[in-house]
Amino acid sequence: MRGAVACQLVIASLVACALTACGPDISEAAVTTSVPDRTTSLSPSEPLELTAQRGVLTSVNVTANGAPVPGKIDRSGHKWTIDSPLAFGTTYQVHAVAHDKDGVPSIPLNSTFTTATPTDIVNVERTRPTDGDTVGIAMPVSIYFDKPVKDRAAVERRLKIETSVPTEGSFNWYSDDQVNWRPKDYWQAGTQVKVRADLYGIDTGDGVMGDKNFEANFTIGRDQRSVGDVNAHTFTVYQDGQEIRKMDASYGQAAYPTQHGIHVATERHDSVRMNSWSWGGPARGTAGAYDEVLPNAVRISNNGEYVHTNTASTYAQGSSNITHGCVNLSSTDGRWFLEFTQIGDPVEIVGSTKPLTPADGDIWDWTVPWEEYVKGSALYHAP
Repeated sequence: MRGAVACQLVIASLVACALTACGPDISEAAVTTSVPDRTTSLSPSEPLELTAQRGVLTSVNVTANGAPVPGKIDRSGHKWTIDSPLAFGTTYQVHAVAHDKDGVPSIPLNSTFTTATPTDIVNVERTRPTDGDTVGIAMPVSIYFDKPVKDRAAVERRLKIETSVPTEGSFNWYSDDQVNWRPKDYWQAGTQVKVRADLYGIDTGDGVMGDKNFEANFTIGRDQRSVGDVNAHTFTVYQDGQEIRKMDASYGQAAYPTQHGIHVATERHDSVRMNSWSWGGPARGTAGAYDEVLPNAVRISNNGEYVHTNTASTYAQGSSNITHGCVNLSSTDGRWFLEFTQIGDPVEIVGSTKPLTPADGDIWDWTVPWEEYVKGSALYHAP
């Protein structure tokens, strides 16, 4: 009888234990990762983050090809982030544990993943303006890559133009290795501009990836612009909306008209050697050909157009157009304009018979209407 009672007590205890989940406590906490287990060819640009659900992280161990990978748990204890970007072609192993509010450990997270190995490397080679420059209100941003990129949209998503004042603008791809960005209207004077290209780990097409990020900063200088009136034979300079100097000028003759439209000052020289055959004018040794060094030259396009001093045309300045397309000024006016000009200042020519077009220079951004310019963005039709 005593044996039967004892047996009943044992059975009752087992039932009670089962009903009260007797045994190791089950944690409410769990650890999740931003990179799924067994992922292969992961872009190194993807962040690695570990997160504690319903608990706090208490142990994180990440290795890269067996070497420890540094990272930090945030103050809340809920999130761990890696200190530096993932490396190319590397196998990572992740082990992490969290504890819930009762101190019960979670099931350990154990995962492995491998990052991609690039087929080649592409990076930003340079920008115009360069870091530290001060430029005029018409200067677009030009970003040059050291190799052509195939997936323009993927690259453009990683490009940023950050401005100190709200500025509407758009990218426009000149070619596979150059993309420009211009504001819808001229820059506001004094604007601080930061150019960022976060290309590290980004597949630019066919496995070609960036292996570094790029940043440059520049400033927009004074608001100054010039208007050259071909028919009035004048060249007028404005600063902050006020006329500050009007000069007599001579423009291109009928056979070689100065092109109308918004040009951009790109170079300043005390003197420049100019010849007619370098831009498609009269060939060497033919009638009208020239080869001479001329002073006080501001380049306004790369098809041979300058604003410069030419004493040989002084008699025509202010009355007739006799040049091969350049804007000719007197010695005094030419020197003043050279010293006054900022790289990036707009020079608008009006009244001529021939337009400036994208075929005529390396800064043609202002020759294209805004509604067309924005279509040059790789993201114009992108979702």
